[in-house]
Amino acid sequence: MLKGKFTINGMRRNKSQPLKLLTMERGLDSFFASARCDIEAELGKIIKGQDGKERLSYFIEGGKRLRPLLCILAYRASGGGEDGYRGAVELAASIELQHSASLVHDDIIDRDTKRRDASSYYISYGIEDAILMGHRAIVLGFKNALRHDPKIVRTLFDTWDDSLRGEMMDIESRKGRARQDGAGRRRYFDMILKKTASLFAGAAAIGSQEAGAPARLQRIFWEFGECVGVAYQLADDYQDIDKGTDVLPLAWVLGQIDGGKRASIATRIRSGELPSRVLSETGVDLRGTFLKEIRRMQERAKRLAGSSMVPNSAFKSLLRKYPEYLVVNSLG
Repeated sequence: MLKGKFTINGMRRNKSQPLKLLTMERGLDSFFASARCDIEAELGKIIKGQDGKERLSYFIEGGKRLRPLLCILAYRASGGGEDGYRGAVELAASIELQHSASLVHDDIIDRDTKRRDASSYYISYGIEDAILMGHRAIVLGFKNALRHDPKIVRTLFDTWDDSLRGEMMDIESRKGRARQDGAGRRRYFDMILKKTASLFAGAAAIGSQEAGAPARLQRIFWEFGECVGVAYQLADDYQDIDKGTDVLPLAWVLGQIDGGKRASIATRIRSGELPSRVLSETGVDLRGTFLKEIRRMQERAKRLAGSSMVPNSAFKSLLRKYPEYLVVNSLG
């Protein structure tokens, strides 16, 4: 069991409690509270005795664990039992290690100085250390997964590759003005499918794979993860667009406005006016535009969760609640 700052929100699991999930009478929060404790314990076990343990602890501390929690939920909703739960926790920890490493590298690229209510890792330890320690965490994540089915490891590699390609698309988009047309909209969604949604899709698919789900059900969980991942990124971008720094979300919004009005808005924004103010003054419902697409993704995810392929259980009900839970945590 982990001690001190490594616990999440002060929560610890009683040492006498077996490694299994609590009853779900209190719903999704109770389910995740128990699973989160097991994920934290596994993360601590992975980094115990590693060189640079304190630095590894620094950048994996404090995360919401949204992706590994989805892995655990998908495992259970796919019919996974107690006998394989330990393996699902191992994979969930691998996913979190790699996600946390990607954030360390993202902060360098974006020059963000804060992460998870603390100084970004590279601010505290330097860029060189951040790059290398991020790679170290990625390797630890893969090594932790190698004891599982090779197909699961392949999914983890493919997911990581998609995420990297999405990050590269994001970087390329910042080198010049994004296109404000249909191609710009498609590029935006292609980018978030790879950079963000693939991590959620991979987490859900890996959970179902560990449960031994048939290929069709694995595909349902992959698509479920894509939908909630897109909704999550849209909610995050809705907040960022007010800063006037994210070009691709703005391209997506402008691409839905008729040509003449779009050109006028784009000109004002290029002159330095705050995007949210310009859009508001010209009658564009920015909030409504984002919420409409977020809700569309949430509803699609719910339909997938309600598929007859997903075994009937209390976990299926929790799966249907996850899309709202995820967006609330994005906005929180």
